Amino acid sequence: MSKQIIPTTEEHILELSQTMRVADVEEIWAARHSKPYDALKRGVSMSNEAFTGLWDDKVVCIFGVAQHTPFTDEGVPWLLASDLVEKTSHTFLRVNRIYTKEIKKRYSRLENYVDCRNTESIKWLKWLGFKLDPPKPYGPDKLPFCRFEFKRDEGG
Repeated sequence: MSKQIIPTTEEHILELSQTMRVADVEEIWAARHSKPYDALKRGVSMSNEAFTGLWDDKVVCIFGVAQHTPFTDEGVPWLLASDLVEKTSHTFLRVNRIYTKEIKKRYSRLENYVDCRNTESIKWLKWLGFKLDPPKPYGPDKLPFCRFEFKRDEGG
C-alpha cells in the first residue's frame, strides 16, 4: 500500500469532486450552495498550500488553510474527503494530527464551521484539539453549524 501527501493538482480536484463522501457534499451545499468541484477549486485557490492525501494512487482527501486576510496569521482550515478516509482512518488520523500540529505553529488562530450533521468530522475536530461552539444557523439555508477554533495562546 502506497501512502503519500503531495501538492494538489487539477487531476486530484477532478477525482475528489466525483468521489467526495456524502457528508462533505451535504456540508458544502449547506454552507455555500457549492458543488464539489467548485468548493475544491475555491479552497485550493484561497490556500497558500493545498495538499492531497493519496492511498494506492487514489485521492483520500484534499486539505489546506486559507488566510483570513494577507495581513494576519489567522487561518481557515478545511478538508474534504472521499469514502476512502474511513478505510484508511488509522493512517489518516495519525498524519492529520501531525499536519494539524504544524499548522497550529504557523497560525495564531484557526477558525471555520462544520455542519452539525457531519458527526464524524465533529469527533475528528475535537480529537485534533479544536474548541467547538454550540450550533447556530449558518449558510443560505440557515442550517445548524458549529464554529470550531484553535487559538495558540490557549495551548495545543
